[in-house]
Amino acid sequence: MPSVRILLTIAASGLVLAGVAGADGTQLHGSVGPGFTISLVDGSGTAVKHVDPGTFSLTVDDKSDEHNFHLQGPGGVDVSTGVDAIETKSFFVDLVDGTYTFFCDVHPTQITGTLIVGTSPPVAPPATTTRLVLTVTAKALALTTPAGKAVKALPKGPAVITVRDRSARRGVRLSGAGVSRTTGVRFVGTVKWAVELSTGALVYASDPRKPVLRGGRVPVA
Repeated sequence: MPSVRILLTIAASGLVLAGVAGADGTQLHGSVGPGFTISLVDGSGTAVKHVDPGTFSLTVDDKSDEHNFHLQGPGGVDVSTGVDAIETKSFFVDLVDGTYTFFCDVHPTQITGTLIVGTSPPVAPPATTTRLVLTVTAKALALTTPAGKAVKALPKGPAVITVRDRSARRGVRLSGAGVSRTTGVRFVGTVKWAVELSTGALVYASDPRKPVLRGGRVPVA
């Protein structure tokens, strides 16, 4: 489970929740929208690129029903607002040494930023991003490459998965290999998930309603 304690969620009512100081007195404020903008600032409004490890309060102002704010990184930190909601959310997050990414799930390569915690890691060559397509209809479920080929094995590292949910009565979900994501039964449409695959098995499945659609397991190494 992510090392995160959710404080409070306020639906789109125009009311903004003030950040609560973390254990070291530091506040972080995230914002996304209404256009293709995303930011992470401190209590004074200064952009944050580096902080020391510790527990922080994070208050996110999501100003768009087309984008969301998603913070993900070491220590199991994985918090986000809803893609289709305008809302303010506050979290406590325990940040450890490493690099964290904040991004929009729908536009992960266009709306994104990074936060370095602790000592900056050595610069490494950029990892190749794996691109996948996960499709669910009322009768079938498939995980393929963008060219439509079946996926039999995956490398660990960053991946962008285009999810095409074509059924109003089914959802699709991914689990394992460091991933836990779902569209939900009522969602119909296309969304992109930016994930970090770890060693293990990536499992794709639909919701359990009958007739059960056949999913699959793909090894990640």
